[in-house]
Amino acid sequence: MKRRIDVRYLFEYKYFDSHDWEHCRIQHTENEDTFELHRGVSVRVKNVLLDRKQVTVKESNWTVEEIEPSGDPETLISNFSCIVYNHSSMNCTWRKGRKAPTDTQYTMYYSQNKNTRQCTQYFMDVCGMQGCHVDHIDIEEILICVKGSSNSRTIRPYYTKIDPTSCVTYSPPVNLKVLQNLTVKWDMPPDEDYYNDFFEFELNVSGLDVPLITVDEPNYVFVNINPTKRYSVKVRMRSKYCKKAKIWNNWSNWSNEDFIEPTQSFNSFWVLIILAIIVTLALLLLLFAFKRCKVLETVFKPIPDPRKKFKTLFEEYNGDFQNWINYQIPISKADECHPVVIEESPKAEA
Repeated sequence: MKRRIDVRYLFEYKYFDSHDWEHCRIQHTENEDTFELHRGVSVRVKNVLLDRKQVTVKESNWTVEEIEPSGDPETLISNFSCIVYNHSSMNCTWRKGRKAPTDTQYTMYYSQNKNTRQCTQYFMDVCGMQGCHVDHIDIEEILICVKGSSNSRTIRPYYTKIDPTSCVTYSPPVNLKVLQNLTVKWDMPPDEDYYNDFFEFELNVSGLDVPLITVDEPNYVFVNINPTKRYSVKVRMRSKYCKKAKIWNNWSNWSNEDFIEPTQSFNSFWVLIILAIIVTLALLLLLFAFKRCKVLETVFKPIPDPRKKFKTLFEEYNGDFQNWINYQIPISKADECHPVVIEESPKAEA
């Protein structure tokens, strides 16, 4: 019985600035891959013989190829990044190489679906970054090369690839409104179909200690805010996949702005003034009513002082009422008592 043998090829590569080999096992004698050639890359391949159980029977030595980058590494551009807008257009920016001559001119090439084009719309942004705008792209992977030319030095080209579906900058949300129950709501941009769970939103609220609030739904309810302050609110959005890829520059523009108006409340000083006026008026009304009905004269009628009416009782008799009475009604001699003899009548004996 013949022994079945399969041939496979182990393919690996490693960048000059890395210690780790990336590897894969392939069946054919050709393999197509993309590399960041400005980093320099080592590529190696070897034959592997496998039995029917896919166990290695024998393997060859490595065949190694090193791809050296051209140009001085100090002339390589830096801070390269691309922003894709609504799956239709793209802006790529970069900073000039640290030791690139002043006469260096950069040209960007991009390849998609095996069609290579040269970018033609170059610009300089407010941060001094150079860049180029591409009008039409689709969702396939884009290969990019930025080459520089100078009369005095060889400029190292820059190579990379991007996935337009993984990091897109969308149009801003629309129709943001703050409702009376302190709920803020907004709508998705109208130009495409969107799935809410694909996006995250960032609220910018002026007047808060932490003005930026990130949420996963197209609405938010405010709590614990100062009811006497006025707040402005706006929102922007981005794909959650860019956050996972650690790409942070793809927020949309800000939406329209709306406001949380302060609730109407009286100043405490004026509240006290109004209360004092009300209390004063109430007291005046009560006094007027009491005076009209002579309530005060009845309630607060003065108690007569006996000292004024009976001066002799208190001044001469020191309040001794019995002596004062005897003094007031003197007994005359005519009023003195005399013994009287009563004779019995003879008729009474009979």
